[in-house]
Amino acid sequence: MTQHDGSHGNLLVRGGDVVDGTGAPALRADVRVRAGRIVEVGPGLRPDGEPEIDASGAVVTPGFIDTHAHTDPQVFWDPTLDPEPLHGVTTMLVGNCSLSLYPVADATRAEVADLFSYIEDVPRHLFDDAVPWTWTDFGGYRDAVDRQGCATNLAALVGHSALRLATMGDDAWTRTATPDERAAMAALFATQLAEGAYGFSTSFLDVDARGRPVPSRSADGAEFDALLDVLAAHGRGFVEFVPGLLGADPEVAVEDLARRCGARGLLSTWTGFSVPRANPAGARRWVSLAERLAAEDIRMLPQLSPRGGDMRINWDSSMMFMSMPEGWHRVVAARGAEKAALLADPEWRTAAREEWDRTERAIFPHRDPESVRFVEVTDPGSESFLGRSLADLVAARPGHPSDVLADFVLANDCRPGVVAVGLTNRDVDAVAALLTDPHVIVSSSDAGAHANMLCASGDTTLLLTRHVRDRGDLTLERAVHELTGRQATTFDFPDRGVVTPGAVADLVVFALDDLHYDADDFVADIPGGGTRLRRPEGGYRATVVAGTPTQEHGRSTGALPGRVLSSAD
Repeated sequence: MTQHDGSHGNLLVRGGDVVDGTGAPALRADVRVRAGRIVEVGPGLRPDGEPEIDASGAVVTPGFIDTHAHTDPQVFWDPTLDPEPLHGVTTMLVGNCSLSLYPVADATRAEVADLFSYIEDVPRHLFDDAVPWTWTDFGGYRDAVDRQGCATNLAALVGHSALRLATMGDDAWTRTATPDERAAMAALFATQLAEGAYGFSTSFLDVDARGRPVPSRSADGAEFDALLDVLAAHGRGFVEFVPGLLGADPEVAVEDLARRCGARGLLSTWTGFSVPRANPAGARRWVSLAERLAAEDIRMLPQLSPRGGDMRINWDSSMMFMSMPEGWHRVVAARGAEKAALLADPEWRTAAREEWDRTERAIFPHRDPESVRFVEVTDPGSESFLGRSLADLVAARPGHPSDVLADFVLANDCRPGVVAVGLTNRDVDAVAALLTDPHVIVSSSDAGAHANMLCASGDTTLLLTRHVRDRGDLTLERAVHELTGRQATTFDFPDRGVVTPGAVADLVVFALDDLHYDADDFVADIPGGGTRLRRPEGGYRATVVAGTPTQEHGRSTGALPGRVLSSAD
C-alpha cells in the first residue's frame, strides 16, 4: 500500500471487487477519487499520480453507516472516535435517546451533561474537562466539531429532553408544556433543523441518577404534534425513540408515535429491539406491528443489533437497576462512603428485598441469577466465585438474593466485576431471521456509550463474520447494502452509501476472510484517568472518508476528514 497524505482527497483504489452498496453483484473495478468524490469506477484505470490503495484480493464497498451512536461528546477528547473507523464506519448518527449537547444555556448545561453522563455511562468529568461548550445550539456544536475535524462523519438529531430543558427549565421534568411553551419549543426546534439537524429523538424509558423520568417522558400528544409539524415542514428528517419496554404495554406508545409520524409522512425508528432470552418468539410481535403499519404506508423501523446483550455493571453510573428505584438503583446513585452505608442499612435491605420480589421486569436479570456472573473481586475470600454466578453464590451463602448480593458487593469494596450475560440475542437463529426481515433495520450499536459495561463498537464486523462468512445468513452484497445503501436511503444521507461516480468517497477495503470480531478488553486511555472497554481492530485493510484514509491495516492514520452532515444541504 502506498503512503497517503490525504491533503486533497485524491485516491486510486486498484484491483478490488466493488460491492457498490445497492445489493448488485460484485464487479472487478478500480475506483478513482478526486477532491473527496468518486469520479470513475471501472477496470484498469490508469494511475495519475494520486496515492493508491491496493485492493487486490479484497472488496471495495461504501463506508459503513452506524445510525445509533453516542459519540457526540467523545469527538472532543478522541476525534479519531476509536475504534469505529477500525470497523469500517464512516458516518454515525448521534443525538439519540432524547439526549444531545444542544440546545443548551448556562442554566441547563450542567444538567444536560449530568443526564447524558448517567444514561450513557460516560465519565462526568469529561463533560467539564474536554467538551468546549462554546455553543448554545446545534449550529454552534456543528461548527466546533468541524473546526477540529473527526475521523467519521456525524449526522445529528436534537434530543427532546435537551429541547424541553432549554424551553421549560426545571418544569421540564414534571409537567406537560403550555401552549406558549409548545410554540417556543417548536420555534427552537425549527432553528436546530435550519442549522442542519436531522430530526429529534425521544425516550419513554430512561431515568436520571435520582430515578426521575427524563424530561421527554412528560411530553403529551400535543407537544409531539407541534414538533412533528415542524419536522414535516422542514421536508427532511425522522424521529428516533426509546420505547418504555419495561412497562406493561409498550406497544401502545410505539404505535401512537408511529401513527403521528405516519400522518405527516415521517419515518420513526426505535432502539432496544432484540430477541429476549426468556421468549425468543416474542420479538416477532414488533415485526408484526411494523408490517401492519407498513400496510397503511406508515414507516416504523425497529433497529436490531446482531450483538448479544452482555452488560457489566458500572457501580457509579448504571441503568441496570432503574426498575428498582427504592433499592439497588439508590446504591448506584450513592457516592463515596454513602454506598457502603446504604448496603449495610437494615431499612434499605428491607426495602431492597421487597422491591426485588415485586419487580417483574428489569434490565438486571434478578429473576435469573444464573445469568449474573462475577468476573472481578478485591476480597480474597471471594476469589472462589470468579467465573461463577449469583445462583452459585446464593447456594453457598443462603439468604435472600438481594441480601447475599449486598454482602458480596460490600466485601469487594463496593465495586466487584459483575456481568449480566446473555440478556438478549442469545438465539442466533432468531437474530438471523430478523436481520433479514425487510421491516427491521440493522442498527442500534450504541457506540460511545456504556464504556465500562461493554464495547458497543464492531457490530459491522460481527454481521460480516458471523452472519455472512460463517453462517451464510446473508450474502455479502446484501449485508453491505444493509450497512450502507439502505441506511443512506432510509435516513436521507445523500451521495453516500454507494460506490458510483459523483458520490462522496467514503469507502472500506477488506477481505472477508481477514475480518475478526474479538472480545473487548479494558484500556486505560480516558483523559484525566479512567478505563473503558475497547474492541480490537477488525482486520480491515483501509477505511476512507471523503477520499482520505482514516485507518490502514488496523491502525488509525490520525487524519480527521469527517464533518457534521447537514439536513439543510
